[in-house]
Amino acid sequence: MDALRLGPIVLPWAPLLLVLGYAVAVWVAALAQTAKRGNAEPALLPLLVLALLSARAGFVLQHAADYPTVLAMLDIRDRGFDPWVGWLAAAAGVALWAWRRPALRQSLPLSAAAGGAVVLAGLGLLSLLQPPRPPLPALSLQALPGPPVALSSLRGQPVVLNLWATWCPPCQRELPLLLQAAQQQRGARIVLVNEGEAAPRVAAYLQRQGLKPQGVLLDPESRLLAAYQSPGLPTTLFIAADGTVKRVHIGELSSATLQQGIAQLRQAR
Repeated sequence: MDALRLGPIVLPWAPLLLVLGYAVAVWVAALAQTAKRGNAEPALLPLLVLALLSARAGFVLQHAADYPTVLAMLDIRDRGFDPWVGWLAAAAGVALWAWRRPALRQSLPLSAAAGGAVVLAGLGLLSLLQPPRPPLPALSLQALPGPPVALSSLRGQPVVLNLWATWCPPCQRELPLLLQAAQQQRGARIVLVNEGEAAPRVAAYLQRQGLKPQGVLLDPESRLLAAYQSPGLPTTLFIAADGTVKRVHIGELSSATLQQGIAQLRQAR
């Protein structure tokens, strides 16, 4: 339930719920306009944009050291947002807009609240429907290079388990970052598990890219992908020292979202 898969396309639920919430807010605004309570619809999109920009800015400010360029700050593919900042900005925007436009003092808060309620209810429902994530399975995976590694041996320390493949563009973009972090051991052991490919193909890809295979394991039968019911690649599992999965990130990571996940693992100790 971490994302919706439509053929080869994997869509995280949060953006889909935002679109649904916005549609509901527009519908409620139309009903309010019919009842002669003012037309709040033109204000809804600017308020949504304000909330998203504020949520992004809040996250970037918290992790400024992990964003070396302005372009990196603007690249939202890492899904780095601070939801609390976004909700507060939206509430402040609604209050200010309604204060300056008395005709909207009923319709705007009502429509915005309806949209927000849909988003929160959807997130809550997804949380309830989320099946229990199993602990690290009793598997041994071949290292590249090196002897097999029993996943059970990873317990006792925070682990970031990244599932990837050479054909996956987001995996290709985040792989250098993860390999560098694996060498630095920044607060957690980082293990990269290639899913569904043979050792020669993976080794050849890493060599072409000039990347060292340290921390790379092979899962040619994609057993981990099946065990965690991942909808697609890349999938990153943030696993506590007792082996339980605390967070699953579907899609590309940045240095900031990687460090955010590791910090949550430290708090779970």
